[in-house]
Parts: sequence; structure tokens; C-alpha cells
Amino acid sequence: MSDLSELDGLLKALAEGHREAFTPAFQLLWAPISRLCTGVMGGEADGADAAQTSMLRILERANEYDWRRPALPWALGIATWECRTLLKKKARLRETSDEKPDESDGGHAAEEQEQQVLLGAAIEALGTLSEADQQTLIATYWETASTASGATLRKRRARALTRLRDAFRRLYGLD
Repeated sequence: MSDLSELDGLLKALAEGHREAFTPAFQLLWAPISRLCTGVMGGEADGADAAQTSMLRILERANEYDWRRPALPWALGIATWECRTLLKKKARLRETSDEKPDESDGGHAAEEQEQQVLLGAAIEALGTLSEADQQTLIATYWETASTASGATLRKRRARALTRLRDAFRRLYGLD
């Protein structure tokens, strides 16, 4: 957890114009950004390119960082958006190149691939939770019957969501 608070402080320093925070912020962000980009882009080469571009965008936009919010989700959001942009560019290049685009899917192959990668990440994180947490989240979001109701279900859901966020951080964050 000290890495997360350190990252918050480093991005706050960058936002305030302290350039000595650049290298340590880059070092803390590189691993989670690289993992995310490699997963979303579906390969090492494309992931590395996306991670480099994402890091450039994150550090260029450091002055926009709201220091009252956690830094890692902000950075991962920028990286996710950058990956999405690169996937769309890649799809457009295929459409304008000599190869025939696959029109049978209505041009949504890149979006579907991105959704499948994100769904896989969510399922992987959900799989790390206890059976009780999994059942609580399933009952909440898929409206299945639950043995708990009202305040009990809300409290269980809040705890399960906290553990799910922690699992995402372990899998894709700084932990």
C-alpha cells in the first residue's frame, strides 16, 4: 500500500511542476501500465507500444491530475483509453489496407476483442474471491435469489466489492 500512497504523492508533485518526481513516478507506473496494455492489446509487441504511448500521455497530462483522488485508477484510465484508441486505429488501418475487412461482424471485432479481454480480467479477479463473495456479487448483479436481503446484502456487497478491487490491484496494479 505504500507504493500507492507514494504514487499519489509523486503525481501530485508532478502536477505541481516538480520534475524530480518524473523518474520515480515512471518506475512505479510502468509495471501496471505495461500489464494492462499487454492484456488489452493481446500481445507483447502491441502491448509495449501501447504502454509507451500511455506513459507519455500520463506524464504529459500530470498537470491535470486531481491529487484528492487515487493516482493509479487515473493512470489506468488513461492507459485503457489509449489502448482503445490504438485498437480502433489498427482496425481502421485494416479497413483501408489491401486486405478485405470482415464485414460480417459489422466492424465491431476490435470492440468485442476488448470486451472479451476485460471480461476475462474480471472473471480472473472474481475467481480469487471466496465462494460467499462470488455468490453475493452474482446475486447482486445478476438478480438471482440470495439468502440475505436488505442491509445484510448491501454490507456483504460492499465488502465483496472491496475485496474485488483489491484482487484487481493485485493482478493488474502495484501490489
